[in-house]
Amino acid sequence: MKSIEKLFKEKEYYHAFQPICSIPGKERIAYEALLRSKENGNPEVLFQLVKETNALLELDTQSLYYAILTFFRSSDREGGELLFVNIFPSTIVEATFPAFIQEVVRDFEPYLNQIVLEINESIMEGKIWNEPIFLQRIMDLRDIGFLIALDDVGEGTTTFRKIIEIAPDFIKMDRFFSQDLSVSHDKQKVVRLFVEYCRDASQLILEGVEEEEDLACAASIGVTIGQGYLFGKPGALLGK
Repeated sequence: MKSIEKLFKEKEYYHAFQPICSIPGKERIAYEALLRSKENGNPEVLFQLVKETNALLELDTQSLYYAILTFFRSSDREGGELLFVNIFPSTIVEATFPAFIQEVVRDFEPYLNQIVLEINESIMEGKIWNEPIFLQRIMDLRDIGFLIALDDVGEGTTTFRKIIEIAPDFIKMDRFFSQDLSVSHDKQKVVRLFVEYCRDASQLILEGVEEEEDLACAASIGVTIGQGYLFGKPGALLGK
């Protein structure tokens, strides 16, 4: 079997980039790198396969490295845009992770404050969030210069306590809350709660925005950043 690094070099594994935009103007302010495989169309299937072969750490770190490499060496991007890259908690607490991060720092130091490590809150890894080393590693990453995002808030294992402890730079609300937001008063109440919380701390991103009426509702509530098909589907980087 080919190494994961070789599969990235041969473009068997690659990244699609989905824009993250301001609300309501839809100006691009960032991209999220999403792992893709020519052989396995569903990323969840790919991650499950590598997990069964104990290769999740290798895939996660190589995916992070090559996403950064692809983005910041591309001519088809604007200079100030942020890059959101997913990472598993189990990767963060690995003994080899600090050495890997030092490699990233060495190769991409000028861009560290534009890299947002988006923590994947897989329910399978829920216990890791309670390990002291996890919070310490998050603090270390922030001290180095990386930004931190919590993904799918409201759907996975994240609690308000964890949000307060981690104090992320970005909170990404699960797509559940954007779907039919314009007609759901209950969802509007929850989104307002997070908008109020994020006024003085994190920046709120509403995921899965697909309809203009939901976008307009989000804007009226006070959401200022969104992601979803309404802004653009995952694909190649878009220049000016």
